[in-house]
Amino acid sequence: MFRQLLTQRAIQQASHFQKRAILPLLLITSLLTACGFQLRGQMDIASELSELSVTGPDRVFVRELRKALSLTGISINDDAPYRLVVTRIKQDTGQRTHSSAGSYEQLLTLKVTYQLETDDGLKLFTPMELSNERYFTRNQNQSNASSNEERIIFDELRQDIINTTVRRVAAMSGDSLRQEAERVRKIRKKEQEALEARE
Repeated sequence: MFRQLLTQRAIQQASHFQKRAILPLLLITSLLTACGFQLRGQMDIASELSELSVTGPDRVFVRELRKALSLTGISINDDAPYRLVVTRIKQDTGQRTHSSAGSYEQLLTLKVTYQLETDDGLKLFTPMELSNERYFTRNQNQSNASSNEERIIFDELRQDIINTTVRRVAAMSGDSLRQEAERVRKIRKKEQEALEARE
């Protein structure tokens, strides 16, 4: 009898601790939902962009962008009807400023330009350039540590730009894609007709 009482008491205590552990989690989830936070994989992507090809000159950037897009539910496929083409990536370390006692500030800048295209090469919308920058203090007496910090900052700048790119892709509607593709196809058709008329 005494053993049974001990067992019941242990079960009640375990249940009590479980409730105490779950309540904060439920509270945090409710707050995040209330402020509009969306978990990865829950973005409302236009069906036209459920498959996407991603190409570009920087292998690391393209790999990370593909991974981020995949997390939203987009299937990365080289034969997809739309292509996201990263046309230019420019990483720049600015001029020295505010030098003092073996250290100086530099402005680190990362610029990325990309173009959305159809699978037959029609360029949709104007090319989009995203830029991100941050000041960085380089210590001349700790060159290795400064180089590592610079690399970390550029990684963070790259991740911010990738996140912005994913949000912009997710914001595109199927209607706007179809209308833009139709507009560009009409322009191309007129250009071909004009070219044929001159020949």
